[in-house]
Amino acid sequence: MEEMKVLKKQKTIVFPVFFVSILSFIHPSLLQAEVTCTGAACTVLPASIRTQLNSVDQAFQTQYTDKVLESMAESAILTNINSSLMGPGLVNRFQIGAGMGLAGQRKEDITVQYQSLTFDKLPNVGASISPNLMFAVNLGWLTGGGPSDTEADLKTFLHRFNLYVHGFQFNFSNGDVQKAIEAQNKNLDLGGDITNAGFMLRFHLYESYSDGWGLFEFSGISIGMGMHYQRQRINLSYDDNKVQAITLGPAIGTWGGATKFDYNSTLTSVPLDVRTGFRMFYILNFFVGGGTSLNFGSTNLSLQREGPLVLAIDSSSLTSSLSAELAALVPSSQLSQTRTGTLALDLSGSATAPNTTNYVLAGLELNVFLTKLTVEAMASQRVQSVMVGAKVAF
Repeated sequence: MEEMKVLKKQKTIVFPVFFVSILSFIHPSLLQAEVTCTGAACTVLPASIRTQLNSVDQAFQTQYTDKVLESMAESAILTNINSSLMGPGLVNRFQIGAGMGLAGQRKEDITVQYQSLTFDKLPNVGASISPNLMFAVNLGWLTGGGPSDTEADLKTFLHRFNLYVHGFQFNFSNGDVQKAIEAQNKNLDLGGDITNAGFMLRFHLYESYSDGWGLFEFSGISIGMGMHYQRQRINLSYDDNKVQAITLGPAIGTWGGATKFDYNSTLTSVPLDVRTGFRMFYILNFFVGGGTSLNFGSTNLSLQREGPLVLAIDSSSLTSSLSAELAALVPSSQLSQTRTGTLALDLSGSATAPNTTNYVLAGLELNVFLTKLTVEAMASQRVQSVMVGAKVAF
């Protein structure tokens, strides 16, 4: 029984599932799950428990897979929306810049339960990343009317419009990225790529106002609408040397092994938002806003975990899992011995993107000569996103 006590002290491992902000629900279109057990460890399980293992797939679908899909799609959409590095939405002539968008959330861990089976604390967390290059131009200046801060009687209607364009393609197989990953965790192998592209056209309903001294400037009120496209392919392989506590009816034990994770998403968002703000002492720009987005696309994932299983019968839970007649048939010799085998989990699924996303935004922009350092944050329900970057204004 000493071995049983050791088993009970084992810690639960968190799967390396990440890449997961939305007021709508994901509607799963295809979900599959399979759990298989082989080896001597499986022979200690009563036939009823082995039957449950063969039927646990539906529980994984409804209790875990679709919730993970929801979390991942929510984060991917918010980074897609927050990818233009617009700041307060003011462009004098034109701007060029680069930034990095991140989004993430952590929901409560999920314990999958099915009759006498328990899989403890499977994670429901995620994050999304979106590097971007951007270009912005004032349409009045582009058409030869001079900069947007020209004298009021020289301005044209086109000076009220600013166009923002962004795009980037990034491959995780880049050598520097792999070196950084290996420096943090030698058991982790990451691959895949991200492609972003999009535009937004902003119109100033109320133009900006300045006191003429640079001490205070109202950024006006602008409304913007655009289209953003994002494709992500994430391939993750993680060979963990830790173990997860597991309960299979009257048997308790541990489960280790390697995890393979493949995630693909193709999303198109059509955001519409309103922004305003103010500038103090020329240097500090504060801005806030809010908006909504229509979303189209789908996500899919595949998660496989396979590794060694160690099980032993727990006498205290034997009678609660089986009838007295069946419990009496279990040889007493099995109560103090552990058995090893292999447990494999295979999850896959796909889902459509939520139809709409409502969000709020706030940020800070620092003017340092021609350079603008921008931090732009968005939030939608439980998901947060931040875009950090730098622009050169001309």
